[in-house]
Amino acid sequence: MSGSVFSMPPEERSARGLDGTYLKTETLAAPVARPACALPGQSQADRQQRRCQAIVDLGLEGQTSIPAWDEAAQLAAQFLAMPLAIVTLADSATESLRAAYGLSGLGVGNPLSQQRQIRLDQGLGVYILDSEQPLLLTDATDDTILAQSELVATYGIRAYGGVPLMTTQGVCIGTLAVMDTQPRRFTEQDLGFLAMAARWGMSEYERQVAMDRTIAGRSHLSTPSPLGQGAHIGLLSQLTQDLRGPMTTILGMATMLSREIYGPLTQKQREYTDIVCRSSQGLMTLVDEILDLGWPQAEMPALTATTIDIATLGQRVMTLLTPLADKSAQTLIFTVEPGEQHWSLDQRTVKQILYHLSFSIMQVAGAHSTLCIHACRRGPALTLIAWLANPWLEESLPIDVLDYFSSPARSDYRPEMGCSDPRPARSQTQLGLRLVQHLAQRHGGYIKLQGTADSGCRLAVLLPVIDTIKARPQATSELETRP
Repeated sequence: MSGSVFSMPPEERSARGLDGTYLKTETLAAPVARPACALPGQSQADRQQRRCQAIVDLGLEGQTSIPAWDEAAQLAAQFLAMPLAIVTLADSATESLRAAYGLSGLGVGNPLSQQRQIRLDQGLGVYILDSEQPLLLTDATDDTILAQSELVATYGIRAYGGVPLMTTQGVCIGTLAVMDTQPRRFTEQDLGFLAMAARWGMSEYERQVAMDRTIAGRSHLSTPSPLGQGAHIGLLSQLTQDLRGPMTTILGMATMLSREIYGPLTQKQREYTDIVCRSSQGLMTLVDEILDLGWPQAEMPALTATTIDIATLGQRVMTLLTPLADKSAQTLIFTVEPGEQHWSLDQRTVKQILYHLSFSIMQVAGAHSTLCIHACRRGPALTLIAWLANPWLEESLPIDVLDYFSSPARSDYRPEMGCSDPRPARSQTQLGLRLVQHLAQRHGGYIKLQGTADSGCRLAVLLPVIDTIKARPQATSELETRP
C-alpha cells in the first residue's frame, strides 16, 4: 500500500480519562502500511458497552445537532483545506453523523446526507474506534480492503484523516474526520490540529452538559447537603467548567509548540513550553475533580451498574496522580488479584474513591514513600487495600491517617464547619478520607482499618457489586464507619 496511515502504539498514547488528553504529544510513530490493531485486553462487546453507556450518560441519544461539533468540523475542514468533514457517534452497528461540513460535495441528495448514518463495517471510522488511534490515509484506493468500504467505493473518498472523539472519562464514542475525493498527504501539523479540534469540540459539549445540569440542580436545591453544597456550589461548578475551554486551547497550542510544528525551539523555550504543558494538564485534572464533586447531593446521579476493568481504572488514576507524587519523590503502585479484574460497580464512584483515597494519603506521606493499593475479592465485594511503604519504616499508614480513624471525635465532624487543624495537608487529608467514607457508604460499602500498630495498619474499602445493593436513600447526614 503506497498510501500512508499514521498510528501510535498503545504505549505512546496518554491514559486519557479525566485530563482531556488522548493523543501523546511528544512523538508520532512512523507510518505503517495498515490501520492499527484493536486495543488489547478489551473485547469488542466491552468497548461497545462502555461506548453506549457514555453516550447515554452525556445525553447524546436524542441529540441531532450539536453546535460545538458543527464548529469543530467546519474549523477542521477550513484549516486543513479539505472539502468534507464529519463528526460521528457509533453504536454496535452504525456510525451516526452528528455534525458535517461539505456533504453536498458528494452530490445533491446523496444517501449519506439524507440518512446521516453509515454501517459501521462500511466506513473507515471503525479502525479508529477499535484502536482509539488516529488514521491518516493518503489514498484509500491503494488498499484492496479499504477500497471496498462504502465511503470509498460509493462516494469516491480517497484521502481520509480521522482522530478519536474521547470523553473526559477516556471512552471513545466516535470520530472527527476530514475527507477528500482526491489523494492528499497529511502532515504531523494536520494531525495535531485534528486532535485539538476533536478535544475542543468534546470539551465544549461536556461543558454545556455540566452547565445545564448545574442550572437544573440549582432549581431543586432546598437545604444544604452534608458536604456543604448549596447554590454557591452550583455557581462554582459552572465557573470551574468554564475554565475547560481556555485550558484546552492553552494545552493544545502549547502541545503543538512543544512538537516544534511551527519551527525549532531553543533549550529555554522548550523548558518553558514543557512547564506550560505540565501545568495545564495538571489544572485540567483538578478542574475535572472539582466538577466531579460539584453535584448537589440531592441531584447526584443514581448508581449505574457498569462492568469496569479495575486494573485499567486504577492505572488511569495512578497516572493522573503521578505528577503530584513526583514532587515528593513518591511512588504509586496499583495491583490486582489475579482473575479479579472485572466488576459490576458504579465507575464514577469507584474512580472518585481511588483518587481521593490515594491523594489523601499522599498529602501526609513522607518523601520517597511508596503508596500501594491492592484490589482483591472479599466475598461478593471488591476490596481496595491501601498502605504505605517507606524505606526507613515498616509498612503501615501515616500517623495523621491513623489518628483520624482512632479519634472518637471524627463521628461528630461536620464538613460544612471546615477543619480546625492549622496544617493544610492534614486538613485536606481529613476531608478526603471523610469523602471516601461517604462515597463507600453510598455504594453500599464501608472503610475500616486493618491490622495493628505492631503488624502494620492498612486501610480497606469494601464495595459490594451493585446487583447486591438494596434501594436506600442517597443522602445521609450522619456517616458511620462499620467495624
